[in-house]
Amino acid sequence: MLKKIFALFIVALISYSIYYDLHAGTIPTNAKETTEKNVAIQPETTHGPYVTAKVHSGDTVLTIVKKISGGTAPSIEKVIRDFSKLNGGIAPEDIQIGQTYRFPIYGESR
Repeated sequence: MLKKIFALFIVALISYSIYYDLHAGTIPTNAKETTEKNVAIQPETTHGPYVTAKVHSGDTVLTIVKKISGGTAPSIEKVIRDFSKLNGGIAPEDIQIGQTYRFPIYGESR
């Protein structure tokens, strides 16, 4: 009797796995393509001055902002908020090496 219950459970589990795979899919899509499509669809922002720059290994949003702003930058919270607005809601911790983003300009470079 226990073997029949176990076999029924296994059949149900396999059936659910096949159903889920056919309807939702289990192969992940390329996250980079999805992000680029979302950014392209969003309207242009009209926030303060910015510079478009490519991210290199070791760069952070704050270091890039300090470079382009002549070593000055406001609070980290303001930089994070402005960067996200300029880039369609992308968080600073989600930047990728080799990608191009908009960075806000503060201080002397204005």
